[in-house]
Amino acid sequence: MRRAVAITLGMTLVLAAGCGTKNYEDRLRLTIAQMKYQRDLDNNLTPPSTKGKLEELQIYVRPPKEMTGPTQAFMMTPIEPGRFDVEASFIEDQKQSLHILGRVKRPKAAAKKGAAPQPENAPRGDFRAEVLDLVKAAYGVEVEAGKLKEDVRKGNAFRAVTLDPNNGKEIQVDFYGDGKANPYEVALVFEYLKADGPTVVKPKIAYCLESFAVGDKAKRLFAGSETDEDAGESSEESAAPGAF
Repeated sequence: MRRAVAITLGMTLVLAAGCGTKNYEDRLRLTIAQMKYQRDLDNNLTPPSTKGKLEELQIYVRPPKEMTGPTQAFMMTPIEPGRFDVEASFIEDQKQSLHILGRVKRPKAAAKKGAAPQPENAPRGDFRAEVLDLVKAAYGVEVEAGKLKEDVRKGNAFRAVTLDPNNGKEIQVDFYGDGKANPYEVALVFEYLKADGPTVVKPKIAYCLESFAVGDKAKRLFAGSETDEDAGESSEESAAPGAF
């Protein structure tokens, strides 16, 4: 009887040790994969812009490598002041650019007693339609918002389209959010040399979209308390208006 108990106990310990080893090996593989992915992000993307509107509004974007910015002025096309909450351009001269437009629904700040009334913002229409109008004005190509296709990148859901202005370049437009359940609406407009697209630029754009974040998740990334490869939580889940 004692021998049977001893054999059973020994087998249990062996199985437990085996399970523990497997769990350790699984965690080690996951850690190595995350480190490699973070290395790939750093090899393909620049650090996010900080101390500006993007960080203030908690919109985390890492532009493709070789781009500099944000520029002092929005470079895609002139925009009436107040139409968007954020306008930013990142440029690699003669090769590629990224233009970011965004709106964020936030609680309206109470007017200070005795303060002069704030100027009225420019009238705002449908976000996607307005951005596509700007794309048409800048590049001479037109697309209907209904023709955008779903493009999910590590939990980030975009509606996207790729356009050919017949000038040796391509334009990729990615829309994030709808301003309804999610208070964020962001458009990322990538312009690049068509010849560079398949092998040079598009992999970087993919990494840019995968690492994109808004709201609480963006805040943690800006603070360095979370890394880009932590993609288990989608930006939609951390974009509540209370993040402000």
